[in-house]
Amino acid sequence: MIASGVLTADVPMFGMQDPSQTLLQIERYMAEGRLELSEVMASQFCELMLSTKKRDPQQQIFLLKGLRLMCDVYLLRGKADQSMKAIKRMHNERKTLVNVLQKHAPQMLDSMQPEHEDHLRAGRLYAAAGKTKAATKAFARCEKLAPGHLAASLAAVSSSPSKAHIARFLETIQAAGSVIQTNGVFALQPATSPLVPLDDVLAALDGAASAAPAQADACREVQANLRQQQTAIFAGEQAANARLQSALDSLQPKHDYYKYG
Repeated sequence: MIASGVLTADVPMFGMQDPSQTLLQIERYMAEGRLELSEVMASQFCELMLSTKKRDPQQQIFLLKGLRLMCDVYLLRGKADQSMKAIKRMHNERKTLVNVLQKHAPQMLDSMQPEHEDHLRAGRLYAAAGKTKAATKAFARCEKLAPGHLAASLAAVSSSPSKAHIARFLETIQAAGSVIQTNGVFALQPATSPLVPLDDVLAALDGAASAAPAQADACREVQANLRQQQTAIFAGEQAANARLQSALDSLQPKHDYYKYG
């Protein structure tokens, strides 16, 4: 797992006095695009955490977070083929964390990052590494744990546009609800899974239509509907967030009580 590279003297991480700050530092470097340094730091962080054989719950949490960052930076750096050990370790250390928390801190179980997110992370790496079968299995596991997970369905159809994946993708789009606009970005936001940019959905539908002519009409129909909703939001004919607007409308009084004054 150890990455190659040289750490400069201005990176104060190896004292490990505060692992949480080290993890935040790695995340900042990733956000800044300093990916080589992020990889080196994440790798050595994980090695140091793994060297502690009897970890308490908090140390196990730090380790799992470090492994997730390790996987993420492999994907960002185009080194998915080197991530197989990190993926396996991530899954195993998650199981260990669950066991540790069940024994020592069961109240923390509900605050764990959902398991389906780790399967989505693994699936994207497998897909990038050309391991289609493993990717399909990971995406399916994600969707099983989080039904209607649009990001997983999109990733599955993008890596392997099979008839079943396309059909599932179309169903997931329909279940996601209306197009919304948030912070200037058009997107679909399923009730129980993360927001997905509309451009990503439209591009995946293009790819699916090209890959499966028999399902092209269905893909184009859904695509046209999404674009129509986008146009309607631009024109002010559709709420930028129909779900939120409906919730707000439900809070409005049904009668104008003032007229009974």
